[in-house]
Amino acid sequence: MTANLVSPSRKRTKSDLVHLRALPSVEPATSTGRVAWIWPEIQAALGTGKKLREVWDAARADGFDIPYPQFRVYVSRLRNRLLNHRPEPAPQPCAADRSAATSPSASPPASDPFRNLREQREKKRSTGFDYDPFSIQKELID
Repeated sequence: MTANLVSPSRKRTKSDLVHLRALPSVEPATSTGRVAWIWPEIQAALGTGKKLREVWDAARADGFDIPYPQFRVYVSRLRNRLLNHRPEPAPQPCAADRSAATSPSASPPASDPFRNLREQREKKRSTGFDYDPFSIQKELID
């Protein structure tokens, strides 16, 4: 039994990781793990227009004994996990950022958390009429 163990003095090689490499091909013990294990096949079937019930029926025919309501929950969780881990698309730069981006020596612009407020104020200034009901600079009728 100790013949399979690697002695601490001997260096391990990647060929020693036989059990670790075999794990992806072994069916997981949990229901959640089983659904995650066959996730690429589930996505492929759903991508071709099959209904989730049809995918579940096919999985049952292949020996997966997960009840349909539970299967739906696991698929929903996997979908949400994939949506939450997708990188967000880069925001489109505004006109000032585009001019800075065209110069090759310019460094990337720093994050400006108040950019939207500045843009709104500039927009209000350009519209013409601006009524401020709380202004302290009111001229009162004499």
